[in-house]
Amino acid sequence: IARSEQLLILAGPELPAQHWCAMECYTWFAVGGRIEDVEVAIVGADAENIGAVVSAFDAFHVMYSLSDGDTAAQRQLMAATELAGIAEFNATLRELMPRVKEAADRLGSVGSAS
Repeated sequence: IARSEQLLILAGPELPAQHWCAMECYTWFAVGGRIEDVEVAIVGADAENIGAVVSAFDAFHVMYSLSDGDTAAQRQLMAATELAGIAEFNATLRELMPRVKEAADRLGSVGSAS
């Protein structure tokens, strides 16, 4: 992620709830990534799915993210999140909302044109 010039997020409704995925999004910003260089593509273009993706990002809080159990990797992930700071982590993920809404709007206009 640190060497990437752009970040493409293939977003489904479960993405924000996956701790590892949320950490990758956070890391993008932590290493200097800019919101202008983020592209969000919503996977599954039906209206229900689009709404679920927007809602999932809007309601994001790291305490609701799913873990893979009590593994060494999960403990390291939690330690990294705590080191970043829960409030900072949550605020950083919420910075993606404008991009998520743009992706939803693009799909909405495509759906209404058909």
